[in-house]
Amino acid sequence: MTSGPVKPTHSTTLANWSYRKAGTEKWTASKHGRPATQIHVDLLDNGEIPDPFLDENEKLVQWVADEEWEYQAEFTVSSEQLESGKKTDFVYEGLDTVATVYLNDKQILHSENMFHIGRVDITKDVKVGTNNVRIFFANALIRSRQLEKIHGKMRLFNGETSRVQLRKSQYHYGWDWGPLLMTSGPYRPVKIETYNYLVSDVFVNAKVSDDLKEVTVSIEGEIEGSKGEPGYLPLQFKVDIKSPSGEQVVNKTFDISVDKDGVSKNSLKIENPQLWYPANYGEQHLYHITVDVVSGSETIQSIEKDVGFRKVELIQRPLVDQEGTTFFFQVNNIPIYCAGGCWIPAHSFTTCLTNDDYKKWIKLMIDGHQNMVRIWGGGIYEEDIFYQECDRLGIMVWQDFMFACGQYPGYPEFLESVSKEAVDQLKRLRNYCSIVLYAGNNEDYQVAEAYPEIEYDPNDTTSDYLKTNFPARHIYEKMFPELVADYSPAVPYHPGSPWGGKTSSDPTIGDIHQWNVWHGNQEKYQDWYKLGGRFVSEFGMEALPDRKTVDQFVTKEHEKYPQSRTMDLHNKSDGFERRLALYVMENIKVEGMDIDNWIYATQLMQSECLAYAYRCWRRQWKGPGREYCAGALVWQVNDCWPVTSWAIVDFYYRPKLSYYAVKRESSPVWIGMYRNVNYLSEEDKKAAEEVPTFDYFKREHFEDIWGVNNTIHEKKVVLHVEVYEIESGKLVETLPPKPVTLKANQTTEIIQNLPVESKTHHVVYCRLVDADSNKVIARGGDWPQPLKYLSFPDRQVKVKVEDGQVRLSTNKPVKGVEITVKNKDLFLEDNGIDLFPGDDQTVIIRGLLSTDEVTIRHY
Repeated sequence: MTSGPVKPTHSTTLANWSYRKAGTEKWTASKHGRPATQIHVDLLDNGEIPDPFLDENEKLVQWVADEEWEYQAEFTVSSEQLESGKKTDFVYEGLDTVATVYLNDKQILHSENMFHIGRVDITKDVKVGTNNVRIFFANALIRSRQLEKIHGKMRLFNGETSRVQLRKSQYHYGWDWGPLLMTSGPYRPVKIETYNYLVSDVFVNAKVSDDLKEVTVSIEGEIEGSKGEPGYLPLQFKVDIKSPSGEQVVNKTFDISVDKDGVSKNSLKIENPQLWYPANYGEQHLYHITVDVVSGSETIQSIEKDVGFRKVELIQRPLVDQEGTTFFFQVNNIPIYCAGGCWIPAHSFTTCLTNDDYKKWIKLMIDGHQNMVRIWGGGIYEEDIFYQECDRLGIMVWQDFMFACGQYPGYPEFLESVSKEAVDQLKRLRNYCSIVLYAGNNEDYQVAEAYPEIEYDPNDTTSDYLKTNFPARHIYEKMFPELVADYSPAVPYHPGSPWGGKTSSDPTIGDIHQWNVWHGNQEKYQDWYKLGGRFVSEFGMEALPDRKTVDQFVTKEHEKYPQSRTMDLHNKSDGFERRLALYVMENIKVEGMDIDNWIYATQLMQSECLAYAYRCWRRQWKGPGREYCAGALVWQVNDCWPVTSWAIVDFYYRPKLSYYAVKRESSPVWIGMYRNVNYLSEEDKKAAEEVPTFDYFKREHFEDIWGVNNTIHEKKVVLHVEVYEIESGKLVETLPPKPVTLKANQTTEIIQNLPVESKTHHVVYCRLVDADSNKVIARGGDWPQPLKYLSFPDRQVKVKVEDGQVRLSTNKPVKGVEITVKNKDLFLEDNGIDLFPGDDQTVIIRGLLSTDEVTIRHY
């Protein structure tokens, strides 16, 4: 490097891309002018393809993936930038996927991993004036099939078998909720950087003391231009740290001394730190950290980060009264019950998403009382804004590595590529305090268990897995844990999801994916309590999206019925017709098979199903030593296109009724209820299990009622219980108000074995009233099952529309009241609610006017 003065760095982000089909002459400009783009987006913007999300257009755009594409952009360099001693790099944050990069027609890079981040020295190839970058994107499908011919066909779930050979987002090959759209392009920014010295990465490596009274911070800067030159540089770090309230807590200057890897490390301590907590457990304190790189009196570079300090642990220890071990997250010494969901990419073409889109999604999660999101391993390592918002709002992130539902290879070039991928992404993500777990893969161990020819023995922990036909086990159990320990030491690692115990479905150890509702045995959802585990990281139920969404993607009126070809194309789950019909017909009385009635029936069924799951499993958070279930993450939060799926919010941000059911059941303080069936003799019970169709055996029904308090303080409440006869609306029993102290951060059993007469269809209605404010803080009804047998004659639900809210009242118990605002997309604070006489409810609707047209429907 130069011995002269160190000059400021200069960075240019390439934008205004043009594209062409490889082998043709004409270049077409990208219309949007964004620094990141994908070929389908550009073709759509320029009217060269129809919108693949509408009607059956997905079929009409498959030719795009059959072609090879090129992108080009120009940049200008001044003579000052290229003066002697300066270095110029081509910097890429993500190329999708089989990419060869040319600078002024000279090849400078070939990459076959869309998750790589890197820089290439182009100092000798760049010129003063205008320079041209051209990127050739080869056919990814052909390339993955070539690799498959070389390395052999692998087993998997979803997509085609060749997908596991190429480090590309696996959902691009099609999934059971997503279309087959093989993208290509510079999907993340490309930059040209000129510098003497450049800090390419700053890691705020923080360790919180066990007593939480001190945080040791190591400011670790990776210096480009210094590798191989350990020792002092003509540079300094000026570190300024401001507290969450804006007060300066650190202002220090360090001489930069680098090790053999070009990394400078400087330590400091912060006493009595303000820590970051998950939502509802404390504040989301973030320190603002500025690192100025200075040479003499000149600042050559400035890096700013908002960083939270927290201590996170994954606790797996023996339980009281049950076999196995716990699986819960502890943040700043507080055990956390995790209620949340699994996240897939929110678009098939992720370059279409803006920061505001991400903010809207994360806000929907936090408004839905979700405190954890699991980023699924078949998509992408998400955009920075995703993690920034999770930091800001207090949502914990479970981050899968990008491996999903497959038997992945382990040849040397693949391992080398995956290792770089992991290092690149760990370095990018390690400053986000919301990340509380890295998991090696999604369901790859289940694939190994599903196919007997795959050599997998979970008890074998010492063999060389690369010599087996399950070589990826080396990645998950040796490579990844070592890299996480090296690059993100404050975050726990878990080999896979699900993983633990004798098999991946062992409910007593590790996490499980519970798919015996919908998939598998297709169990009744009222029996979720039998299907729990220490941590349920996947489970779900399908439902159609909102009617407004259907109207957006089905443009032909004659196709707007549940069994149309278009509706079928927009449901990718195998056997969905039978499974969806099974769960609806078993549980819900369907008023008609038109699209509106079918949407309501599927959404009500989904909401009931998911409510049972959250309710049953959350009950098992019983306090220290009895953390029998520590989390439930629904599959899935979102969609990547308009579709019928397991999502609780559809592609256009419209919550399904299940979103509100999950929100209620995940409230910090809530009421739980479950109706038990007791047969009068063991003989009757056994006979009923053997011949359930002719269940005439005598039985009694008893209600269990418990309170949930996932705050760190005890809560004094009063429980009110009423029992109604459903058809007549008659109040048949009122229990005396019961004062209760809800224990902090656990469930509290309140009433067990309350007799309920089911034959006359009684519903139990409970309210929790805050003992201090006398306000209702939780309410819910437990109805006889299945709901399809219930009748609701002569109900009168009254609706009053006011600015910002809707008031509801009823003369009889009513189930599943759905509110719809015509011609407007407004967020409702609640929906799909149960109403009871004498307990009027007000639903807040942001932006609602008293003149808006509001309709309701109910069960």
